[in-house]
Amino acid sequence: MSDDQAERRPDPMWSGAEGASAERTRLSWRRTTLSCTAVLLLTIRLATRDRLHALGAVLAALALFVWLAQLWITQRRIDAMADRQPATVRRTVPATALAAVAFALLGVALSLTTL
Repeated sequence: MSDDQAERRPDPMWSGAEGASAERTRLSWRRTTLSCTAVLLLTIRLATRDRLHALGAVLAALALFVWLAQLWITQRRIDAMADRQPATVRRTVPATALAAVAFALLGVALSLTTL
């Protein structure tokens, strides 16, 4: 590990309230990813409930793409929090909200195709 990386990454558990706050935030991003994983699995289940048709396969693939994007966003945010002074959230929260909306729209589209 280079000297620059050693300075950038402090111990995993910082001392005091600052460390506890950072750890809670990291855990909340992991819970967000876990929730998105559950939604992805439910979306795929809905897409393949009766039989897999072309539209269901496309919507399941879109759900997988949204999940991968959310996973990438979450990991970038967790990596950014390794610094003692992490960068601001900027586009992370709106991107997460956009992923939630995309999952909702995919679910509605899948529900309408099974009627």
